Formats: sequence, C-alpha cells, structure tokens
Amino acid sequence: MRLPYFLGIVAGLLVGKSAFALDADTSIVSSTKDLGLYIGGAYSLINMDASAYFVGDNTGVPELRNSPGMFGGFCYNFYAGKNSIIRPALEACFLPATITYQTDIDYKTKQRIYPMTIELPFSWIYSAYRVKAFPAAKAKPEFGVSLRPVLTVKPLNDVQPVLRTSNLNTDLFVGYPFNNGKSVMRMEVFFSYGWFNLIGTGNDYRTYSIQRLQRNTAGIRLMFH
Repeated sequence: MRLPYFLGIVAGLLVGKSAFALDADTSIVSSTKDLGLYIGGAYSLINMDASAYFVGDNTGVPELRNSPGMFGGFCYNFYAGKNSIIRPALEACFLPATITYQTDIDYKTKQRIYPMTIELPFSWIYSAYRVKAFPAAKAKPEFGVSLRPVLTVKPLNDVQPVLRTSNLNTDLFVGYPFNNGKSVMRMEVFFSYGWFNLIGTGNDYRTYSIQRLQRNTAGIRLMFH
C-alpha cells in the first residue's frame, strides 16, 4: 500500500472517531480532549559497525555523528477498559545524523542518515484515569509501549550510503499528565529501538564499508489535549 493511501485511511479513521465522539458527548470541549497535538526533542543513538574503505591512495573508516533533532505530530486517544488507552499517531521527525568519510587529505564528505522521516506510532498506555474525568490531585505516572513504523522521505535522503527506505521501532515510555481545568498536557520520556539493519546493497565505498547501521533514538515530548 502506498504511503499517501495509508495516511488517508488513518486520517479518515481519526476524523470519523472524532465525529462520533462529538455526537455521543454533549460537551464539545470534553470530546476534543481526546485529540492531541505534540512536539518534542530527540537525540539519535545510532549504532554502526564499519570497516576500512579505499579511495585512490587514501584509506579511511566511516565516522558516525549522532545529533539532536525535533519532531511533531498529532494523535487520538481510544479508551479500552478502565486503565488502557490506545493511541495511534502521525509524526514528522527531523534528526540529521551524519556519517563522515575522509576522501582526501584534509577533506571529508558528510552523508545524511534519515534526515526526515514520517512515523506512525501505535501505542498502548497504562493510565489510572480518563481524560474526560481527570482528577488533578490523583494523577499518577503512565507507562506505555509503541510499535512504530518509520518511513524515510526519500528526496531528502542522500543517495549514498544505500539505505532501506523503512524501519520498524519499538518504544518504551513513561509519562505524567497535568490538568489546568481547561486542557490536559502529558510529558513523556521515551526510548525507541530500531529492529532493522538499515544498510542496503551497493558497490560504492560509502555503502560496502558499513556492515550494520541500527537507528535508535531517545527523547522527550509534550502532548496537548
């Protein structure tokens, strides 16, 4: 399934759920609290196994540089039982990690790794409350796990090294909710583990010199309902 069609289906489900909630609940303010917007900061924790490459008379080893980045997205809360929240989301992430190759004396080439991705985290959260009936004085930490498909925005990715166009991550996170009476905010700290080796097949030295490239991230996000 192509990405635009998939995103269209996700958006349609979220809009349909929102409309149903508005009809079922007489309070528009309470219903819109299920829809969330969020922003956050992250740091790449990419692991790499590499060997020496040869360019003319020069020999080198790829050097990885992890970097900070930022992301943003929107999500929707579906409630399952008294203590479970199911939360699909759509997210754009900017995380410009690079690999550096020395190709001449005092000259280095930098290649970007997944500088921008579209990510579709699907989360399960253990929570002691529901947003629509949130007692601020009784707020407790929340715990969650996510399955996160990751799709690179190919036009922004460098041609070399050859990388997979998709990844699959698993997230673990801890959050805490706040309520000021009119809105709810969550602060969550997370670690995201990438399951796939992202290196593809290629004859260029920038590809064959890397045997393993695993994209993990960690960060913090603020979510507003």
